[in-house]
Amino acid sequence: MTDSYRVEGSGRGAPSHSASQSRASIDASEAPPLGFHRASGFAPEIAFLSNHGVAPGVLLAASTEAARCGVTGDAALLSGGLMGEEDYYRALARHLRVPYFCGDLAVSAKADPVRSIEAGIVPLAANGQGLAAAVAPRGQAVKLLLAAAGRLPQTFVICAPQRLAALVRAKRGPKIAEDAAGAVERRDASLSARAGLSAGQFATACAVVIGAWYLWLFSPTTLNLLCSTALWLVFAGAILLRMAAAAASEPMRPGPALAERDLPVYSIIAPLYREANVVARLIEALDALDYPKAKLDIKLVVERHDLETLSAIARLRLPARFDVIVAPAGAPATKPRALNVALPYVRGEIVVVYDAEDSPEPRQLRRAAAHFAVESDLDCLQARLVIDNADDSWLTRLFAIEYAALFDIVNPGLAALGAPIALGGTSNHFRTRVLREVGGWDAWNVTEDADLGIRLALAGRRVAALDSDTYEEAPADLRRWFSQRSRWLKGWLQTLIVHSRHPVRLVRRLGPMRAAAVGALIAGTVLGGLFGPLLLAQAIWRTFFSQPIGAPSAVETAGAVITYILMLSGFQAILIPAIVAMRQRGLEQYYRWLALLPFYYCLISLAAWAALFEFVRRPFHWSKTEHGLARTSTRAKRAGRD
Repeated sequence: MTDSYRVEGSGRGAPSHSASQSRASIDASEAPPLGFHRASGFAPEIAFLSNHGVAPGVLLAASTEAARCGVTGDAALLSGGLMGEEDYYRALARHLRVPYFCGDLAVSAKADPVRSIEAGIVPLAANGQGLAAAVAPRGQAVKLLLAAAGRLPQTFVICAPQRLAALVRAKRGPKIAEDAAGAVERRDASLSARAGLSAGQFATACAVVIGAWYLWLFSPTTLNLLCSTALWLVFAGAILLRMAAAAASEPMRPGPALAERDLPVYSIIAPLYREANVVARLIEALDALDYPKAKLDIKLVVERHDLETLSAIARLRLPARFDVIVAPAGAPATKPRALNVALPYVRGEIVVVYDAEDSPEPRQLRRAAAHFAVESDLDCLQARLVIDNADDSWLTRLFAIEYAALFDIVNPGLAALGAPIALGGTSNHFRTRVLREVGGWDAWNVTEDADLGIRLALAGRRVAALDSDTYEEAPADLRRWFSQRSRWLKGWLQTLIVHSRHPVRLVRRLGPMRAAAVGALIAGTVLGGLFGPLLLAQAIWRTFFSQPIGAPSAVETAGAVITYILMLSGFQAILIPAIVAMRQRGLEQYYRWLALLPFYYCLISLAAWAALFEFVRRPFHWSKTEHGLARTSTRAKRAGRD
């Protein structure tokens, strides 16, 4: 199989004349005179377009936007959608009198995909046309080429940046897939969920099982006491942490607004899988962001075999600020792997993750950028996640209450205490440099957000809560809710295993109090889901329904009392933040649904046991949550009232 080139005007395959003769004939027939009209007020990167039929009004609008935002003219023109990227680079090639590439490339086997795309130049394999490289210039590189017009060597072709990036990534797919899957492992294999239980953890688990079996045979009372005590300690820590966070919670003060010129380039990564029915809505939400279009770098990551989503995106004919990245085939098939595929190619100083169903507040990026600008020690911001379809069912109402307590009260409180935060799966804003330093996301963890929050803490990075909302869709039926929740809890179990591999190192890096907070947060969630309702049910049964021979022992009585105290305290730790958050959000109409919270947490317990079995059978399986099924919208209702 031979690689082919298609350069406009040069035909396909080997030319009948020499490559230089072919190019000369193209240049003579297509290129305008070298001198171009530098119209007053036009940015130099786009002024040449006045000789290529582009309306002066378009060039003036782009130049004005470029001056206002402090970007180059081509960035304002293309990212703002004033001109198509392919049209711009065709005109640039004609003006420079070099071929424009619009076919397939034989990329050199030595080409590094990240460096090539970042530099906008990729070396080509040996070919019969004497071409050494494909060039996709931006900004200052365009100005340099324009200054040298007519004196350029005929050994390269001009290519649109997105076309070049797509072709390079396609050619280097296996390497990209390998890098995305092993991003965390390359830095520290012990921090990846891929390995499962370590040898030490496996030996400890075997010892615990053997010891428990022995005690069950010969001293069941002792076994019950030891298990109950261990669970009591974990539950007590989780309750104390949640109550302390609720007490410490306070709104984050907004930073001073930045001028347009001072705003950084902001990257957005949106991983999409089987989202053809919601992608148009996502684009609408991203277009509604109040941020200079010329400073947005939006990466839409789509799996290679997801043709429906790719087709839906193609029909939208998106401007150049949107970059569609096709994730190469590879394992594991998870959201964090897709995020890692995009991370090396983001151009922004700050990067945020949004899910397909998300609708962030328009000024969210500005608020985050302002905080990063004034707080040099800030490395990550978690925006508030708000359930938009709360009125769809009783389940979405309880989901909305749960999210309000977590993202309005608990997470801000944890940030105020300086405790590690288990991030939500979306609306996480990072300094790009820091995110790359910690290895991005663990592709093998199906709740990559919680794990990343702990890894940021281990790396000494500061995470805070952002005073801005992102509206998202919750599953409205029990089947989809259960599937999503069991995946989350499976990921929390993976996170517990990962960060308990080296407890001494954990304490050394975080300090005793913050390490205890991690244990209470992660272990409390996992063990609380598995055993909390069971422990309470056991205490109730022994108190009201069992009929032991003789009076209960002092140990049994004390155990029942401690269990009741913990469970009542636990309900307080759940209810108080929920009620406060509901008042803040104006969700008082849902107060009566609080009565279903015990039942809701019993469902969570069932999901936790399903997660445990799923972890044994398919630890890295990603259970996809279907979106675009919402019937109501809290945000739309509020907008109608306003």
